[in-house]
Amino acid sequence: MEGKWINQREIDREDWDQLVAKTVDASIYVCSFYLDATAIDWEAFVADDFSFAIPVGVVPKGGITRVYPPLFQRYVEAIGEVSKIDWSAFEKSLLKRYSKGDLNVKTAVFSQTNNKSISSTEHIHQVVNKEHFKLKTQAKRMIKRFGQTKYEIREENIDTGELSHLIARELSKKLPIYASKDVQHLYDVVEKAEENGFLYKVGVFDGEALKGGLIGLKFKDTLLYLKGTAEEELQQEGAMYALMEHFITYGFEQGCKIDFGGSRVKGIQFFNSRFSGVDVEYFVYSWDKSPFWFKWGLKAYRKFF
Repeated sequence: MEGKWINQREIDREDWDQLVAKTVDASIYVCSFYLDATAIDWEAFVADDFSFAIPVGVVPKGGITRVYPPLFQRYVEAIGEVSKIDWSAFEKSLLKRYSKGDLNVKTAVFSQTNNKSISSTEHIHQVVNKEHFKLKTQAKRMIKRFGQTKYEIREENIDTGELSHLIARELSKKLPIYASKDVQHLYDVVEKAEENGFLYKVGVFDGEALKGGLIGLKFKDTLLYLKGTAEEELQQEGAMYALMEHFITYGFEQGCKIDFGGSRVKGIQFFNSRFSGVDVEYFVYSWDKSPFWFKWGLKAYRKFF
């Protein structure tokens, strides 16, 4: 099936989301609201009859438009009748349209034996389902410690904006990006997810004072852990372990598997493994056939700025 590139401005959101809904195992990352919230701009390789589509985040920089992975979006994936896609044609079209890019995708889509200009790496995220869930010893110990504190975990009366900003504030102490303007993408995802009925939130309280919490996105049969944290004092008392156990229990009650969201930080991967998180690969493809003048300008910019 032939395909063409179109910008998101030309895409009917209702038609797009209907295609997502028809796609088995499609993730929330390819819903139109999620793409709109996270990407500076996005385009899609779309079948002539709109039977399939492949979205990519794009950004203009230095006179060219390149593919990039938007913040808070682990990967993209094909939607619709995927069996109709000519992956070789997609690859050629992608490289012709975008001379530079980094593309995170759910499954392996390119054959490096045919195109040496594309490099690839494999990253992981972690998931667990009810059948394989088992608390490890450290998780049990920390949850027991939390149970002996004055703090309370609950889902009721949580102001979404307050929780989002609390999470950003606490995370910014170690990750500067959460103190930058880019954190607005996170706020936008949370706001739009709530509007669309996909948001799940749970908080930890000291009396009526919110001290931390987790934000999740429930879509199809998956509860995705988006972001969360607690104030440092509560973390020492096991709050994050207790919050995650509550989060997982809710997900299982809803018939969902749990997606821990993925991180290359070993400490976070270890934390997820305390809840029997299992590694699942996804793929990152990179290429750079940008013009000489662009490479020179980018090198100069990095040197002086």
